Amino acid sequence: MAIKPKVKKQPLAKKRGKKLVEKEKENYKLFGLSLDEYKKINELLGHEPDDFELGIFSAMWSEHCSYKSSKVYLKTLPTKGDKIVIGPGENAGAVDFGGGDALIFKMESHNHPSFIEPFQGAATGVGGIMRDIFTMGARPIANLNSLRFGSCFNPKTPYYVSEVVKGIGFYGNCMGVPTVGGEVVFDECYNDNILVNAFTIGIVKKDGIFLSSKCEVGNIVVYVGSATGMDGIHGATMASEEFDSKKNKKRSTVQVGDPFTEKLLLEACLEAMDKKLIVSIQDMGAAGITSSSFEMADKSGHGMIINLDAFPLRTPNMTPVEIMLSESQERMLLATGREDFDALNGVFDKWGLNCVKVGEVIDEKTIKFYYNSKPYKSLDVGMVVNGPAYNRPKIKPEYLQKILPVKINNYKVPKNLNEVAKRLMMHPNIASKRPIFTQYDYSIGTNTVTPPGFSAAVLRVKGCNEAGKDDRNDNNKGFLLNVSGNSRYAYLNPYMGGVLAVAECARNIAACGGTPVAITDCLNFASPEDPEVMWQFSEVVKGIKDAATKLNTPVISGNVSFYNETAKKETGKTIISKIYPTPVIGMVGFIEDVNNAVTPYFKDEGDEIFLLGKLKGDLGGSLYMDLVHKDFYQKPAGIDLDYEISLQNCIRSLIKSGMVKSAADISEGGIFVALAESSITNPNKILGFTVDLNIKELRNDEILFSEFEQAFIITSNSIVKQKLLKAAGNFNVSLLKIGAVGKDVMKINNTIELKSDTIKYGYERGVEKIISAAYM
Repeated sequence: MAIKPKVKKQPLAKKRGKKLVEKEKENYKLFGLSLDEYKKINELLGHEPDDFELGIFSAMWSEHCSYKSSKVYLKTLPTKGDKIVIGPGENAGAVDFGGGDALIFKMESHNHPSFIEPFQGAATGVGGIMRDIFTMGARPIANLNSLRFGSCFNPKTPYYVSEVVKGIGFYGNCMGVPTVGGEVVFDECYNDNILVNAFTIGIVKKDGIFLSSKCEVGNIVVYVGSATGMDGIHGATMASEEFDSKKNKKRSTVQVGDPFTEKLLLEACLEAMDKKLIVSIQDMGAAGITSSSFEMADKSGHGMIINLDAFPLRTPNMTPVEIMLSESQERMLLATGREDFDALNGVFDKWGLNCVKVGEVIDEKTIKFYYNSKPYKSLDVGMVVNGPAYNRPKIKPEYLQKILPVKINNYKVPKNLNEVAKRLMMHPNIASKRPIFTQYDYSIGTNTVTPPGFSAAVLRVKGCNEAGKDDRNDNNKGFLLNVSGNSRYAYLNPYMGGVLAVAECARNIAACGGTPVAITDCLNFASPEDPEVMWQFSEVVKGIKDAATKLNTPVISGNVSFYNETAKKETGKTIISKIYPTPVIGMVGFIEDVNNAVTPYFKDEGDEIFLLGKLKGDLGGSLYMDLVHKDFYQKPAGIDLDYEISLQNCIRSLIKSGMVKSAADISEGGIFVALAESSITNPNKILGFTVDLNIKELRNDEILFSEFEQAFIITSNSIVKQKLLKAAGNFNVSLLKIGAVGKDVMKINNTIELKSDTIKYGYERGVEKIISAAYM
């Protein structure tokens, strides 16, 4: 029978006018709470909270854990569909892959820790998202990432790039999980706040999925994994506030990862799950033991007894609040049957890991803590978990009044478009990311069909649900992965930025021949306390909702990262440096046969080049306008989602027919960049092209460099031209022959003539120069 702890209640705080005593004021602010939240906690408890209670409430009510400013909007996103097995609410989402299998995937941010300590921040971001996946019984089989760094002219950028990439590679490589793709963007809006978004996907039998909501009364609560130390304390609240010039003082809030221990934890957990020794399980992520215990209790509708004396400590004499808030890595909290504990302990002992009884599940919706062998505290689960939900004030930003459609006649066409083309191909946002992804092991596991650097990652599924086992009979079924987002467009038109992020991801998957199935998102914004930021956020979510609904890609998991801003002093004034709204979409698609997947690079001389879709020629917000005219502050053209559906159905149909040899969507840098990349990324040879694309109402720069057109560049043998035209017509999508693949020269409209090897040289060194600068 559970012992009811005796908790000495302090009298309800008396009114003291507008100000609290200085000590109280310092306390609630140190814990990242607002005055109203502190008063609410006081009211709920019936007494003034001490540090232990403040610590738990501040962690669970933090933006990072509670989504208090965003959940009113997140509830509007589509979350259901024919292929959806598990939607939002669990550690990750799941889709039905057929054959009794499910794919589990999720994307999360680790922005604040990565800015403070880039190597460990990025490494533990990868480790944390992988734990979310194997917590559900799935073996992680691939990682991706979306990275945002400051301007390439910022002297700090090379350091951040180098350390973040090393951290990602270190953790993923040591875990034996390939990093198969991603995106890297450089912009001065990230000078003071870099972004690290990590994505992991795993595979599991549908009947082998484990949840955090299945605790039963009488179950033993078990702590497994690494010992608890002082690292990461207040990490959740740190990720829920802006930075200032004293960010180095927050290094202790950054977790330290050990991928070798996580590898052992992965194998031990999957073995225990296979032996049916686990009832429920939760990763100790943000807010550590606090979030894992309260979330498991809340989801199961029960309570717990937690014995703080039982926790294995790496640092002696830790206080109860330090134990509860530690975010030491490679730890799990799980529930098991009393009769199964010895067998469970045997599994974790075999792998050399801690496995300790720390409590039990009780038939009360309360968590009762014991410390020094005595009752210590008792907290109502609902009180802690059901934190505030804000519908914060929002207002359309003033700067948007000045963002108008581009008046192209106000800008002269550059005399030398060859030089413009070369500069674009060397720009770090266009240039090859090979110097980055070669630091990742992207082929371990031998499931990777296409390496990083192309439209989407393509993976086959040979089987790997259990170590050394293959029960899927080696088929060619596969899936595709892509992450995408354009912050410039989200800044200039937040709604269309949300639409574009989803559409671009789906387009990348369609360009390979895949069918988009579901998405996870990572929404990176500045402070939600700024009404203009909340307006941007609400518009982006609306855009994602509309696009995801139209394209039938439900949102099954995700993450919101607010407070990506830094207060700094400039000329005696405090300036707030904010990131642009940065919605990042991670998408999963299916393909029936990976051998039919199409890559974007040209294959053979003489192949005909076609433009599939519409070319509007709108330069608003383009990299060209920023690079050449130093002005990208124009409203970009919108996207017709009905046409997008027809276009993507068309490209998939053409690829499935076997008539398409290469396909690339037109995105950043415009049609020139799409053509140039297709010429120089073939791993076996350098090719070129001759293209004649004169559109009466468009200037040459509009034709060459307009971005995010609803169009693809495809190539095919000349003998199937008529079949292609007829097939495209069935979808009411325009198909126009524009040229042919040639040897090693790029020619367009008598305005561009460049040697392919010259372009390739610059393309391969744009990012390399930044990384090299880190070692100078």
